Amino acid sequence: MDLHAPFMDEYQWFLEGRPVVQGVAEVWAQWEFSTGHEFECLTIRFRSVLDPDYLAEKLALGIQAAALKGWQDDDFHDLYDWLREGANDCVGSSMVRGTHRTGFLMFKVTCAAVSRTEVITEVRTTLTDTALDGTPLSADGRA
Repeated sequence: MDLHAPFMDEYQWFLEGRPVVQGVAEVWAQWEFSTGHEFECLTIRFRSVLDPDYLAEKLALGIQAAALKGWQDDDFHDLYDWLREGANDCVGSSMVRGTHRTGFLMFKVTCAAVSRTEVITEVRTTLTDTALDGTPLSADGRA
């Protein structure tokens, strides 16, 4: 008897990377799906030195590579700038949290200092049909 995923209510795919760059201690991504194989969220996590440019670039590239429904090529720079700003705010702080929306994608970031030079940065990406203030989005993802 063959068993296939449709009997599952929800499931996750977990991808753990083997860091090969000095200064990166941990990197992983997790995709979560609900009933009917509907995408729920993508979470990407880095434990690394606090380098805002590097973190913003790698996180934005990871989200772009996931090719999520609603992602537009123009979204990369907006997301990169926002992530870089958040990582910069983590300098001298113990933790930064934020929420950002680009098109139909909602991002929640946490950047927590582990030491003076090391942080854990996690970005959770979900689909949305509303702006941050709850306003419905138009067909092109604008509020």
